[in-house]
Amino acid sequence: MAFDRCPWYVAGHLFGLLIVGLRAALNKPFGALGGYIDLATARPGGRPGFRVPMLVGIVLGGALYATTLGTFSPSLAYVGAGLPSVGRFGDILLLTFAGALIGFGARTAGGCTSGHGMSGMAIGSPASIAAAMTFFGTAVILARGLAVLGCAP
Repeated sequence: MAFDRCPWYVAGHLFGLLIVGLRAALNKPFGALGGYIDLATARPGGRPGFRVPMLVGIVLGGALYATTLGTFSPSLAYVGAGLPSVGRFGDILLLTFAGALIGFGARTAGGCTSGHGMSGMAIGSPASIAAAMTFFGTAVILARGLAVLGCAP
């Protein structure tokens, strides 16, 4: 039986073990933004935090999995969104702007969706519950808006 992604009943347990293990061993939350911040603010000659190898592992693990399945095909376009390309330079500019907005929002919210949604909610943090509700509520509204405009697949 071939899977095109890790089954939820496997991934969910693995994420749960990762979140509990990080809290028990290092008293640190899980979150992808932390790895990026550790990487971006690293001092020359200093040791990166534990989240940098985790971030690299997420990227390389996804690439390895896609390569193994024969579905690895990097591009600038997000085909699943049904949005037209605005040219190579426009796509790069749009993705850079979108990344900056996501980074700004994650810093303003005190973490990213993975940190708030999994680690923060797991410990019952009211700020994380409010942040996750905002993230997902905004996503639902945006998806419905794109569907109404005929931009959604």
